[in-house]
Amino acid sequence: MNKVKICGITNIEDALLCAKLKVDFIGFIFYKKSPRFIDPEDAKDICKLLANFPIKKVGVFVDESSSYINSIGERINLDYVQLHGEESPKLIQEIRLETIKAFSISSKRNKDFEKYNSKYWLFDTFDKDFKGGTGKSFDWSLISDIADRKKIILSGGLNLENIGNAIKESKTSFFDICSGVEKSPGVKDVQKLETIVGLIKS
Repeated sequence: MNKVKICGITNIEDALLCAKLKVDFIGFIFYKKSPRFIDPEDAKDICKLLANFPIKKVGVFVDESSSYINSIGERINLDYVQLHGEESPKLIQEIRLETIKAFSISSKRNKDFEKYNSKYWLFDTFDKDFKGGTGKSFDWSLISDIADRKKIILSGGLNLENIGNAIKESKTSFFDICSGVEKSPGVKDVQKLETIVGLIKS
């Protein structure tokens, strides 16, 4: 069964909708420069209301210390930490939660990801001016030779127009969606969200 992560959650209505649609993971962005930034205390309130749902809660961080990440993760009761900056493999070992390490892809891909002992590797589109997700897609063939397909999360500009091709062509089964299901940054479009989750899960 394909998995889906909906990132950039900023309000309880969208979080509860994801839970009811049986989305597997939701992401809270704790990077202050992101238009989808959420205060950790607000995320904590949302997590409390999701306590009876099996949905996994992910905190997205960019170049923060392991002590800060651990303190936020434990206070909010996160299930995963997603690292979207220039974090070192050593920092991964210092984090007490399961990790998702994000890597930015441009016109080529190196093998740096192999140094990171994370539960998942997330591949997104490179943007020199922006961290934490770009809303743009990349050439999926650049990750087609990675042997361990179960560790891969495909991200970057996925939407209703290209998700069908992504499912068929990327040879992955875990998809991260953010701007492709929004009506404005941090506010999800109910119809788009319901439709894309249905397409991925079917």
